[in-house]
Amino acid sequence: MMKGLCAFLFLFLTLSYSFAQSKVDSALIDTSKNRSALPHTADSPIIADAPIICSYISSPNLSQVQYASSFVFKPTIGLGVGMFSFYGDMYAKHFQTPMVSRLAYQLTITQGLTSYLDFDFFVLYGKLSANEHFSPNNRNLNFESSIKSGGISLTYNFDNFLPSNHKANPFVSVGFESFEFLSKTDMYDKYGNKYYYWLDGTTRNMAENDVNAINAIEINRDYTYETDIREVLNVKTDGVKRYPEHSFALPVGAGVTFEINDYLKFKLGATMHFTFTDYIDGVTSSSVGNRVGNSKNDNFMITSFSIHYNLGSKKKEESSIEENTLYDNVDFLAIDANDQDKDGVTDDKDSCQGTPLGVAVNSHGCALDDDGDGVPNYKDSEINSPKSAIVDSKGVQMNDSTIAYQYNVYNDSIGAFAKVEMYNKKGSEFVNPNQKEYMVELGRFKSGLTPEIMTKFLSINDISSSSIDDSTTIYKAGSYVSSLDAEKRKQECISQGFADAKVIYLKNGKYYDATVNNATDSKATIVSATSSDIKTTNPIIKTETPKTAMDNQALVFRIQLGAFHRRLSKNVFKGFKDLIEVKTDDGLYKYMTGSFKILDDAAKQKVEILLNGYEGAFITAYKNGKRITLTEAGATSAEKTDSITDTKDSSVTNSVNKELIKFKIQVGIFKNLPPSDKAEIFAKIKGLVKESTVNGLTKYFVGSTDNYSEAIAFKNDLVKNFGLTDAFIVAFFNNQAISVQEALELLK
Repeated sequence: MMKGLCAFLFLFLTLSYSFAQSKVDSALIDTSKNRSALPHTADSPIIADAPIICSYISSPNLSQVQYASSFVFKPTIGLGVGMFSFYGDMYAKHFQTPMVSRLAYQLTITQGLTSYLDFDFFVLYGKLSANEHFSPNNRNLNFESSIKSGGISLTYNFDNFLPSNHKANPFVSVGFESFEFLSKTDMYDKYGNKYYYWLDGTTRNMAENDVNAINAIEINRDYTYETDIREVLNVKTDGVKRYPEHSFALPVGAGVTFEINDYLKFKLGATMHFTFTDYIDGVTSSSVGNRVGNSKNDNFMITSFSIHYNLGSKKKEESSIEENTLYDNVDFLAIDANDQDKDGVTDDKDSCQGTPLGVAVNSHGCALDDDGDGVPNYKDSEINSPKSAIVDSKGVQMNDSTIAYQYNVYNDSIGAFAKVEMYNKKGSEFVNPNQKEYMVELGRFKSGLTPEIMTKFLSINDISSSSIDDSTTIYKAGSYVSSLDAEKRKQECISQGFADAKVIYLKNGKYYDATVNNATDSKATIVSATSSDIKTTNPIIKTETPKTAMDNQALVFRIQLGAFHRRLSKNVFKGFKDLIEVKTDDGLYKYMTGSFKILDDAAKQKVEILLNGYEGAFITAYKNGKRITLTEAGATSAEKTDSITDTKDSSVTNSVNKELIKFKIQVGIFKNLPPSDKAEIFAKIKGLVKESTVNGLTKYFVGSTDNYSEAIAFKNDLVKNFGLTDAFIVAFFNNQAISVQEALELLK
């Protein structure tokens, strides 16, 4: 059959080319009947003995040539993939659920006849299969058939009714095809045992009514389709002679095409193939016993998406025809005299386009630079810099230390002056093991913080916290690429009362002490201090902060998200990059976000947080190491939207919207499609949804409730009614997976 398809394709291409050539020739020959009607001018007279085509070349009217060239064969090639679904004698409703459909592949060659009508040649390849199990008549039939198809069709896309700027086209199609089918059935396992399906749902090696049925053993199907269905069907049992494994069909389809650009289109569609055979599944109306089928032919449908590439762009042809007249109305004299930036130098002589209006320029249109430092006068903050001096972007001379620092940045090859972000193929960020992140350590704690220390920490505007093991939390200030910047921040922290503040850095997931003896990070002395060998250190905090430090300590507003008896995972607070976790000495875990200098900024951020499901979030204020009320922070009665005096630091608070907490039942997780027995069960469960994971697995869920007791009852029903003993309850907050224990904590 494939040889026939190749011959048909060759004939189609030859006829299309001949058809296009004849159209061009006829368009030219028809004009010879009346040469005097051809357009011409004194500059392009018609010569009696000249070929007719010369009159077209000299003529400015090219409409007829454009019409003829639109018929040149420039096909569109399409490649697609989809799902084959079977409609035949199998299953109670004679159709197949999409979950057990098989892959199919499609190649299409399209020639446009008009803007709304296309002629298509296509080939299809794929497999059809069906497996009955626990069917009402207990016949348990199965088959797999390889389909190879080729044919032609006409497609109508409604282009003559749609607006000219549309990007999506619905379409319908109808055609004719020839196809081969090689159908086989799975009757034996790999050891040669024939399958017998008992009424109790098991598969055994003997019939249930066999005299030795008591000795039958249970076997499993191997889903290897080894038996030609034509060997099963015969005249004696089914009244069927050996039939040919090829037939014809009428494909009827519909869908929509999306135009990406002049060359690419994306097509979604479904096509039903109405065949002229009833032998694809091996079940016919002539069959006997429980194998008898109906008299209708077997059909199949492909639901597919495909990409189509146009080998010739119509828009490009039209633009090339008008190319000779593109500059007919251009005033080149006006262009020559144009001065876009109004600096008195025409654009053709202006070497510095875009000079600001009113700035003095030289004969080349460039702004004056009296000291010759490369920074024009109107940008130069030091207009009389010494000759040959090295200056910054503002024209100010740089000292030796600044030059050395910028040179190190420019010449950096080890990442000492630049932060490197690395991502994997899936777009997830991971830490560069060679990248150092410097910060100032304020203290490490295995026990909770006292209220005095907690408020002192929260008064630091760039405070952050990290858990380095199950019981130790480290509190840090700032984040820097350069150890010099971290050292400056350390001195500020010491002046604010943190006498034991020290510079540390994070590398490859571990924290290290850093002693900076020189101006570059490469000369730093490193002392290993991993989480496994570190001892808990409480910072020495002076009770009396120096007056100068207190004056420089800014007012800090934060937003509290909740205080809980249990530590919660990051999924509960996903999206808060500046989340702070503080464990208090009374066993509470407090979660806060944000660091704002102005109350209005904190209020705006709080509105966003409320909309994201944290409806109980509230603003707190800290200054000089103490928590203060919003009134003390300077808020007026009209501005004060939160009362913080009623909520103590030792109070349990929960800001989350409990309606966003959902319990679902997970019934399976698979790398590929579920096994046939699972797929049959899943098809009977209403409301089943699936979700793909980042590692390529697919999870299947059913149900959604905010009541844990209802979730338990629903899971028990699934076990009882469908035998899904491995089903279990999972929890979500705002569509993010959390543990069931965390969900119950949030519901308190």
